[in-house]
Formats: sequence, structure tokens, C-alpha cells
Amino acid sequence: MKERTDSGRLQSPGFPANYYASLLTGLIHKSNNLLTVLSGHSGLLFLEPNLSEEVLQPVRRMAQAAETLSRCIDEASAASKETVLFLEPILFRDFFKELTVPAGLEVQNNCHENLTILGDRRKLQDTFEQILENAAEAKATSEIITATKDSSTARLSFRDNGHGIKAEIMPKIFDPFFTTRPQQRLFGLGLFRARGQLTRMNGEIFAASDGKTYTEILVRIPVP
Repeated sequence: MKERTDSGRLQSPGFPANYYASLLTGLIHKSNNLLTVLSGHSGLLFLEPNLSEEVLQPVRRMAQAAETLSRCIDEASAASKETVLFLEPILFRDFFKELTVPAGLEVQNNCHENLTILGDRRKLQDTFEQILENAAEAKATSEIITATKDSSTARLSFRDNGHGIKAEIMPKIFDPFFTTRPQQRLFGLGLFRARGQLTRMNGEIFAASDGKTYTEILVRIPVP
């Protein structure tokens, strides 16, 4: 059904909130069916005793690609599930002590000891640990956390001394499945998921870097 605007033109109402989630669910289901075919046929080819190396090489690549795609779909399926949020006041000083810090990364919490934020504890833990993990991946040895606060919002800064993010990469870092890491290890959903979860908590996430000596991640999150 279309709605009439003040100018008299017709416009279609927006898609319902679950439209894209339903579309993704259907795509995942369809892709898994196709992957079953690819994996099954490549498996049968491996059973052939007299295949030449010329044939085996592309079959191996096809099987590896199917496995990688299957794992990507699993990750996307997990990321697309909208779990219930449990928003609560969180004293950042105590919450910080619960975070898992990668080996070799020294984290300094300079936030005010009474800083309290409002969010889902588990999802914020995942987000902050992803930021710390990214710093470790960038060969950082130090991460400094600072905060500013007004009546409605806390702004948490995570600044590391790693090798930074190149300017040409910066616009892509929150995109799904973008990663500079080996594809067989990780799939580039960490910051994409973090942005999605923060958005659900009325928060935001931004990044800045000189591409050489530091990366700064800024998280904006409501306060109680």
C-alpha cells in the first residue's frame, strides 16, 4: 500500500524491520543447499583413484572454497540472529577488570572510577574485547582508554600504538566480511558486529588512524 505525501506524490512505506533479516535467512538456507551439492560432488571426485594432478588441483581449490564459504555462512547466520538485549547500568571500573586482554598488550584504564555506562554487559564485553584483539593483531603493545561524559552519553576512546590502519582501508573496516587477515582464520565480522550491537544500544563506533603509529577507536554509549 502506498501513502500520499503533502506534495501529492505517492511513496511506498519502508520495509518492515525484519525484512532484511528474513531475506538473509532465506539466502543462507539456499546457499547451504548449493554448498551441499558442491561439497558432495567434490568429495566423490576425491574417491576416483585415477584422477590426474591437473584435475585434482582445481577439485581441491573447489573443496577449500566451499569449506570457506560454509564457514562464512555460519558466521553470518550467527551474526544475523537478533538476541534480546539486557540493558543495565555498568560501572566501567569493575567491568574493565572482567575483560580478556590479549597477551603482550598492556591496557591502561584512565577513565574516572565512577564512570557508569548503560548497555548489555555481554555484548559490550564482546565489543571491547574485539577492539583489544584488533590492537594486538596490529602489533600494539599499549592501549590507553580514556573517557569524556555529558548528561546523556559517555565517549570511550581506545588508543593503541600499533601499526595503524591505512587510509585506503579505513572506509571498509566496518563492512561485513572485510579483513586483511588470512581468510581461513577469521572472516571480518568483528567490527561489523560491534557496530550493529552498539546501534541497538543507541551507541556508535568510529575509528581514526595515521596509518603508521596508532589507531583510535571511539565508542559512544548512553549513560543511565
